[in-house]
Amino acid sequence: MRTVAILPAYNLEAGIGDVVRRTLPFVERVIVVADASRDATGEAARRAGALVPEVRSERGKGRALIRGIAAARELDPDIVVLLDADGQHLPEEIPVLLAPLAAGGVDLVSGSRLRGQLRTSLVNRFGNHVLRLMSFAITGRWLSDTETGFRAFRARALFDMPLSAPSYEIESEIMLRALARKLAIVEVPITVPFAVRGVTVRDGLKVAWYKLRFGLGLRTGRIAP
Repeated sequence: MRTVAILPAYNLEAGIGDVVRRTLPFVERVIVVADASRDATGEAARRAGALVPEVRSERGKGRALIRGIAAARELDPDIVVLLDADGQHLPEEIPVLLAPLAAGGVDLVSGSRLRGQLRTSLVNRFGNHVLRLMSFAITGRWLSDTETGFRAFRARALFDMPLSAPSYEIESEIMLRALARKLAIVEVPITVPFAVRGVTVRDGLKVAWYKLRFGLGLRTGRIAP
């Protein structure tokens, strides 16, 4: 299967090269979107072997992922892997996500931090639990980790989604759309070696508000999945 990995990266010049080099053995191409980075993240990723779209000034994880998905579409892959570029996701676990897709009958393999190893605060654990409950209430489908950023998609399933969330909310949008479309989803345990830096209680509240509004829009038919 032709596999492409997409890594949104913001001001990660020091470490992006290592992440790209560790990812390349498991995929055909690595796409790094370094939009709005004030350092040489894009150049460092390119030197390590990544495809780097022209850097723009637009900031936001959602915008970066959407640009990366557009770039991946041009490569016509069978599988698209999404993972963060800051080291919290281990590229060495990509084969764990790819195995169910290779076996067939699956559209999305979701890396579950809660079923694996996650080092984070009690506040973040509580917030993740609330967001899981919200997803279940909206869709009627239970997943142990709805906000993970480590996923592997059958490419067509991802490319068909009209994604639009500009920031961290993109993870909620992706999963809510996947659930609303009744995609065949499998969760696998992943390892997160350190607490995510920069994610605040305020970020969590913004994601919860977005999930509520977007999820109700899907449920009422105001928003097409």
